[in-house]
Order: sequence, then structure tokens, then C-alpha cells
Amino acid sequence: MAWKNFIDELNLTERLEEIYFRIRLVLQREGWSDDDLERPPYYPQDMMSLYHKFSNERDKLLKTISDYGFDVDYNDLLNYIQIKLKKIDDITPLNN
Repeated sequence: MAWKNFIDELNLTERLEEIYFRIRLVLQREGWSDDDLERPPYYPQDMMSLYHKFSNERDKLLKTISDYGFDVDYNDLLNYIQIKLKKIDDITPLNN
């Protein structure tokens, strides 16, 4: 799809990936498991701050894509972003 090429060519997910990586480091520091992600035992302040930055960047990305005339479904964009973030999950595993 053209919008994916647009994102990749301009590396528009770079900031999202950086923030997500920092979130994963917080989760590792706290000793969380994948199960904890479904029912968090608590919310560290730095993780919440990063989460809000991530959300803002995601929304900014959607607006940028739309501003350039691409008609992108929000869920399609999220799926695309998740594929990119999976690589970060692989290098920052959580406790079992």
C-alpha cells in the first residue's frame, strides 16, 4: 500500500519505536511478564509518561498520513505499527 511506503520512506515510525523501546525497558526493570501486560499490577510513573508520549506520536502519525491525502483505516495503521514493534518485543523479552 502506498501509505506504508510513505511511512517507510520517511521513517515516520522512528519516534514511536524509540518510545516503545523505552517502555519495554521500564517493563523489564519492573520485572513484568507478558501476563502482567493484560492485568498490570501497578503503573510506574515513567511508564505512564511514555505511554502518553506514544499515544500522541501515534495520533500525530495518523494526522500526517491523512494530511498527505492517504485514506488510512485506524486499525490498519495500528496493525502496521504492531508489526514494527514486534521486533522490539523480540529484543526486550519480559519475564516468563
